[in-house]
Amino acid sequence: MLIREIIEATGGTLLSGNINDDIHGFTQDTRQIHEGDMYIPLFGEKNDGHQFIKQAFEAGASSVITSQPIDYPDKNVILVKDTLQALTDMAAYLRKHRAVKVVGITGSVGKTSTKDMIYAVVSMQYKTLKTLGNYNNHIGLPLTVLRHQDEEVMVLEMGMNHLGEIRHLTHIARPDIAVITNVGTAHIGELGSRENILKAKMEIVEGLTQQGRLIINDDNDMLHTVQSQDYPIIRVGENNDCYLKAYHVELLLEESYFDLDYQGKTYHVHVPVSGYHFVMNALIAIAVGLSLDIDIEKCIKGIDQFELTKNRMDMIELSHGIRLIDGTYNANLDSMKSSLDVLSKYPNRKIAILADMLELGAYEQAFHQEVGQYVAKKHIDQLMCVGPASQNIVLKAQENGIEAYHFESNQDLIQTLEGCIQNDDVILLKGSHGMHLDEVVDYLKEKYKK
Repeated sequence: MLIREIIEATGGTLLSGNINDDIHGFTQDTRQIHEGDMYIPLFGEKNDGHQFIKQAFEAGASSVITSQPIDYPDKNVILVKDTLQALTDMAAYLRKHRAVKVVGITGSVGKTSTKDMIYAVVSMQYKTLKTLGNYNNHIGLPLTVLRHQDEEVMVLEMGMNHLGEIRHLTHIARPDIAVITNVGTAHIGELGSRENILKAKMEIVEGLTQQGRLIINDDNDMLHTVQSQDYPIIRVGENNDCYLKAYHVELLLEESYFDLDYQGKTYHVHVPVSGYHFVMNALIAIAVGLSLDIDIEKCIKGIDQFELTKNRMDMIELSHGIRLIDGTYNANLDSMKSSLDVLSKYPNRKIAILADMLELGAYEQAFHQEVGQYVAKKHIDQLMCVGPASQNIVLKAQENGIEAYHFESNQDLIQTLEGCIQNDDVILLKGSHGMHLDEVVDYLKEKYKK
């Protein structure tokens, strides 16, 4: 992106530098700067990024956007009123002026795995850029857009925890294809009801391009009700009226299969992870591929080559035949149940290590109790829980005859684990990111490393 384009996008003033310099990297983090990058200082909870401008230049940055006049005559310095707004404006400008197709993804659960599946499918034919890590908010999404070089498609994840956030993101991204994976209970403590969650997710269509379309999981009860005369809706699932319908679904220990009818021909699809939700995500990814004129055979091959992002139900093989299912990145009621579904399929002794689901508000007790009841239905051999809210999981599981234990901290749990684990155990770890269950994963990986 040229300096003159950045000035045009932000309405900023060039204090020093060359308007024809071309910037290829943008970051708000001085630890991630590469030679020639532009540093964007933002105001955080504890620090003002402007404090680190000198450090950014020393690390190799050639340019900076600043809301405070500074004197660096040998650098590109652009003065703006608000650096966060400038970040938004630059990303929106780049999106508008580049010939690139955009797929925008949101949903209560499954955003990241669906993004990865879509990326795997679309990459079969096009040079593709995708959201990395959790760069799915008002800072991460524009930074992702600004990574665009010559890619033909961008696959952008959009997260939210309140109304209006996806509206902001979709007007930056301007998706040609909007995807909603499902409407569940994530952030219900903030939003108050699933109806409000649906309203928040549906904001994604407000940024659709003129020829844009919406792809939804029609098996979800809330999304099944969605109708529109303003844009085409592509429905996938197991319902008869779906554009793409999965049937003969087979969920094995570490992979899934299903059949798919398309244009009068039946295709057998292999998904290299286990779980019904992954089958739905695969249908969505194939629908995206077909919408981008990718041959159905290529779409199916892309699904077969899909790789799951770390901490999203990773299967980790340890010594003594022990297996870990790492779902420690985050958790809500729906993803807890899906994870327990996966664990329940193993014939081995099964241990579930669960931590609190956060941000549930008034629903906290009821949802944790529901998880406890669900554990009992899944024939889990042993349940261990960490965190104050998870006491409700333990009590409800114990009421239903499950061997269950509660711990105040991860360290207390780790001390007990040593005498509990047996050869060939399968251990699920699942909890909200803020509960730091990854500490337990790290302990187990070290103790039972091959």
